[in-house]
Amino acid sequence: MHSKAISVLLLCLASAVLTARDEERRVRKTFAEVDTLFANPGAGWMTEIGDLDEPRFPSTIAYVRWNWNELEPQKGQFHWEFIDTAIAKCRSRGARLAFRVMTTNPHSRGYYCSPKWLFDLGCRSHEYIPKLDTVSQHKRFARIEPDYTDPLFLEKHSNFIRELGRRYNGHPGIEFVDIGSYGLWGEWHTPHPAPDDVLVRLVDLYGDAFWQTPRVMLTANPKVLEYALARGAGVRRDGVGSPWDAKSWRSQKYVQVRGLADVWRRAPVVFEWFESFRFMTKQGWSVDQAIEFMLENHVTFVYDNLDEVPEAERPKFERLARLAGYRFTVREISHPERVRRGEAFRLEMKWANVGVGRLYRKHALALYLLDSSGRVLHQKLADSDPRVWLPGDHEVPEAITPPSDLDPGTYGIAAALVDESGTPVVAIAVDAPASGRVYHLSSVVVE
Repeated sequence: MHSKAISVLLLCLASAVLTARDEERRVRKTFAEVDTLFANPGAGWMTEIGDLDEPRFPSTIAYVRWNWNELEPQKGQFHWEFIDTAIAKCRSRGARLAFRVMTTNPHSRGYYCSPKWLFDLGCRSHEYIPKLDTVSQHKRFARIEPDYTDPLFLEKHSNFIRELGRRYNGHPGIEFVDIGSYGLWGEWHTPHPAPDDVLVRLVDLYGDAFWQTPRVMLTANPKVLEYALARGAGVRRDGVGSPWDAKSWRSQKYVQVRGLADVWRRAPVVFEWFESFRFMTKQGWSVDQAIEFMLENHVTFVYDNLDEVPEAERPKFERLARLAGYRFTVREISHPERVRRGEAFRLEMKWANVGVGRLYRKHALALYLLDSSGRVLHQKLADSDPRVWLPGDHEVPEAITPPSDLDPGTYGIAAALVDESGTPVVAIAVDAPASGRVYHLSSVVVE
């Protein structure tokens, strides 16, 4: 064999041996999952805005329902300060706002929920007396509900929702909007029902106004629910905990709703309790079954209307808050022990989503090289998208290239889930040291 060919062969063999040795000298670290309850964006416990200062569990979502007449007391005169103030309060506490607009409210403090000027213009209506009035110390008084089929109602309320959307569609401070506007409390049930074509028109109204903002739909009408899901809405279910609610959810009419079983894969699932913990247990209803029902149906947010809960019962609700939505952990990381400046090295990670839902907002996986003080010397946004990490384990192969001008030495490898500004925002359930929400996973020698 020619001497030059022999030299090339020997060089290839040497390279292969070095590569094999490098592979043998890979660092492999495993981690344990922690039970810490975090306030993570877009998942978990949802509280009333009045309880945001001291929520039962860590929370990043505060919820409000407004009467239409509060936001537009005079035709064309909008009191957006109610919403702006709520958003500002949420922002100051690291949270986002979710809300619903009501046109009929059996708990309103006065006769009107939809504005008086609407009825003065001649909108048809129904007067009603609520069966239970918690606002007036159980002294029942009449209230007014608009006729949802009246063209005047549809015109004026459409104008209002369009203006609402112009101001708040895609707002970073809003987590989701309920498709409200219809029925008692905006919950899509009423003694004076409207035909499906009117209900579909209301669904379209929200879909057109809030096309950049997540929407959730609460209705017992399977046809309209299916239409809303097809338009990208998530689902909301109130009354969880009552035996008939669970039965109706599993009934044939809901089973046949296309997209309902898999809606969690693309849009939020919101559940609210039927009543307080004390009320439900007094009725003999199983709160344990209600919790499992929420988890089985991939809940994203749990609205806290439980009132007082005995301390002995708290762990079961804490588990629900922990598992609602996404919850990420790192199982393992492996990489070469030694790498060269300016050359990419392979980083293999095993992540897991141990929650029951998924991440909907764009949060990228960022990888870092750190000096001994924890200062970031190199950062890379990973190719893997955490939004596709459904519940279960996920192989996440990546590559990092140390800068060619990096001084030789030992550097930390860290990871974080960052928002669009690059700020680490997601807590990871892993027993690894962290600085803020940057998790130190390993170290590598750069030569």
